[in-house]
Amino acid sequence: MKRIIYFFAISCLFASCNMGQTDKSKELIDSLKNANSMLKNGYDDLISNINDINAGFSQIVAAEDRINSISINQDGETTSAAPTQNIKENMEFIIQIIDDNKNKIKALEDKLADKTYASEELMKLVQSMKSQLSDKQKEIADLKQQLQEKNIQIGKLGVRIDELKTENDNVIKENQAVKSENQSVKEENKTIREQSQAVIAENEVIRNENEQVKKDNEAKERILQNQDAQINEAFYVIGTKKELKKKNILSSGEILTKDNYDRNAFTKIDIRNTTTIPLYSKYMKLLSKHPASSYTSMKDSKGDYTLKITNPSEFWSLTKYLVIRIKD
Repeated sequence: MKRIIYFFAISCLFASCNMGQTDKSKELIDSLKNANSMLKNGYDDLISNINDINAGFSQIVAAEDRINSISINQDGETTSAAPTQNIKENMEFIIQIIDDNKNKIKALEDKLADKTYASEELMKLVQSMKSQLSDKQKEIADLKQQLQEKNIQIGKLGVRIDELKTENDNVIKENQAVKSENQSVKEENKTIREQSQAVIAENEVIRNENEQVKKDNEAKERILQNQDAQINEAFYVIGTKKELKKKNILSSGEILTKDNYDRNAFTKIDIRNTTTIPLYSKYMKLLSKHPASSYTSMKDSKGDYTLKITNPSEFWSLTKYLVIRIKD
């Protein structure tokens, strides 16, 4: 972390120099120095706290050794000048150190809550210290029991030791409750996950069904459009007598049946859209049969005819093939 800050500071310094911004570079360097100093102080405090906690554990072990070193005979007597007082003092010392270490570990946890200082190794170290503290509480409770079995009374300290044991038992129960709750949450999440997968599968089936319905509807729509187009399609051809004969449409003054038509000679139209057909001729004659009331003819300024269909449905009711003869 420190190396990153140093490299960043140097990079910023060079960049600032190249740009000629000396004052801003100095301000940036000062700011980085302050940040580095604060970070260093923070880490120094962490290391100091860890060292204090480890020193506390060492003091607890030393006090336990002093208590265990006292020789007690079968009658509960000892050769020490004031054995009971020594035991009480050491027990008081141990309990005080345990309380101090508990507070220091809590303070360390609070500091590690700041992501600036947090790391996986430090979190593991804190958890190890908490476990070690819990073990020490159990050891002190066992030591109290041993002293009681040897008829050594330690007065009011017994109450505090019992409190520590009760506190440790409560922690164990809380951990068991949390473990049980976590298991319940895990099982509930599993159930939710299975239900979600079932819903996803069901949605996939529905989506596939919808896609198929969509495709079917599109196919039907195309069929309807084709049918509609066929219903509303018609054909017309315009030509002189000679042209119509050449196209095998006119013979002996009569138009042939549509089965004999040269289909390529006709222009296909949609009767819904095409109601006027320019002829570009001063003569016109409808050879195909269409109700006279369904159309009219108009002349433009040049005298050329235009066929205007006034009633399309009636006009095309007899035939869908319109044949118009014009003159050159």
